[in-house]
Amino acid sequence: MKSSTMFALFGVVGGWISLSESLHAQSQARQSSAQAVAQVRALSRLEQSLKAAGSEGKFTFIVFSKEDNAAAREMLGVVETGVAERHEQAVVVTARANDPAEQPLIEHFGIGRAPMPLTVAVAPNGAVTGVFAKTINDELISTAIVTPTMMKCMKSLQNKQLVFVLVSASDKAAVPSGVKALQSDPQFRDRIAFTALRVDDPAEMRFISQMKIDPLRVEGPYAVLIAPPGVMVGHFDSTSTASQISAAIHKSGQCCDDPNCKHAAAPAQTATKTNSSRKN
Repeated sequence: MKSSTMFALFGVVGGWISLSESLHAQSQARQSSAQAVAQVRALSRLEQSLKAAGSEGKFTFIVFSKEDNAAAREMLGVVETGVAERHEQAVVVTARANDPAEQPLIEHFGIGRAPMPLTVAVAPNGAVTGVFAKTINDELISTAIVTPTMMKCMKSLQNKQLVFVLVSASDKAAVPSGVKALQSDPQFRDRIAFTALRVDDPAEMRFISQMKIDPLRVEGPYAVLIAPPGVMVGHFDSTSTASQISAAIHKSGQCCDDPNCKHAAAPAQTATKTNSSRKN
């Protein structure tokens, strides 16, 4: 079995989408007109559960199975116990992976052929924060309940964006000049997302540690760049130029989605991985 205690990012199975955008789009379509209401299918039981938990700011742990067997009951028991201890942060729901009504979500998750039972953790904003096949434990449940900024990063990364985490000692995080300049680069300008955190925020200590940020070195504009699927490209401050940041992105092999790109095979420092557990 392999497991990661790092925060979860872009789809472990591949091809995942942001659930929040999907559900929001369905909601908007239903409200647009009577004709749209007739054309848009009703939300499934699982989709309704995800929407309700998201509106309450809670994580959803979905335990998937194809039949009622000992393995499925064991996994469900572990998840229910773990979530019960964190009831203010999360809820647990069950779903049959072979239920026709849930196939849209099954396809979104890309788990149609995944080994069962399987638990998928979904953040309130729709980001997938963990995928655990066949086995799960309390530590993994805890790991899948990520910090607010981690959750935002995951959503952007799962949308294949380059995420600059702006770090500061106040509520007003500044964007380094080199990062601003990079926004005019045609290769990157449509793929850049921002989020911010305070270096002294106790709720973000886990994330700050994972990004290897030294609070004492955060002076002035400061950003950490993370690229899909979870590669920490580097730390950049007011002295960093756009060309230096661009070169770092190319060196990490995260400059584009082209598998034939000459940079794609470049060694990259994987700072973050999707929470997962699988038997080899």
